[in-house]
Amino acid sequence: MRDLRRRERLLAVVLSGTAGFVDAVGFLVVGGYFVSFMSGNSTRMVVGLAEGDYGGAAIAAVVLVSFFLGAVAGALVTRRGNLDDRPAVLGLVAFLLLAGLALHQLTAATVVGVPVSMTVVAASMGAMNSVFHTDGEVSLGVTYMTGAVVKSAHRLVDALAGGSWAPYRQQVALWAALALGGVLGAVLQVGLGVAALGLAAAVVLGTLVTTVWLRRGEYRTS
Repeated sequence: MRDLRRRERLLAVVLSGTAGFVDAVGFLVVGGYFVSFMSGNSTRMVVGLAEGDYGGAAIAAVVLVSFFLGAVAGALVTRRGNLDDRPAVLGLVAFLLLAGLALHQLTAATVVGVPVSMTVVAASMGAMNSVFHTDGEVSLGVTYMTGAVVKSAHRLVDALAGGSWAPYRQQVALWAALALGGVLGAVLQVGLGVAALGLAAAVVLGTLVTTVWLRRGEYRTS
C-alpha cells in the first residue's frame, strides 16, 4: 500500500469499508457464512465435512465457488487491452451488486440453501479484488484483512524503532474501514434487509464516476 498514491489509498479504504458492509449483510442473510472472507468459509466447509454437517459444508462451498468465479471475471476484465481496467472492474462490481439486489427482489431460489442473490453478491466481492493489480497479480486485496493486520503489526514495530508512522496508519485504516463498514452493514440489514446493498452499489458507482473523471483529467494533461 505504500506504493499507492494518496487518492488510491483513499479508494482502497472506501472499497474495504464497502466490502465490510456487504460481508455483514451477506453474513446475516446466508446465516453465518461470509460473502467476502473466504478463509472463514474454508474453515466452515472442512469442519462441516469432518462433523458430518454436509449441508453446512455445501453452503460454504457454494459461496466459495461464487467468490472464485467473480475473481475470475475480474481477472478477465483486467486483461482486456481495449478497456481502462480499473473503471471496468468497478463497473463489474457495481453491476453484480445491483444484479444481486434485483434477484433478491425477484426470486427466492436457492443453490444448496444459498439465495441466488447472495451467490451473485459473493461474486461481486471476488471481482472487487481486481481493482488493484500489477502485472497480472493482485497487489492489494480489499475484501480480506488478515494481511493488513499482519502488516500493521510489522509497521508498528518499524515505527516504534524510529521509522515512519504513515505505513502503520495506512494498514490500520484498511482494517478500521472494513470493521466500521461491517457495523453499518449489520445495522442497515436489520432495518432494511437486503435492500441495504443499494447503498453499497451506490458507493461503488460513486468511486467509478470519480475514477473516470480523474483519469480523464490525467489524459488531458498528459
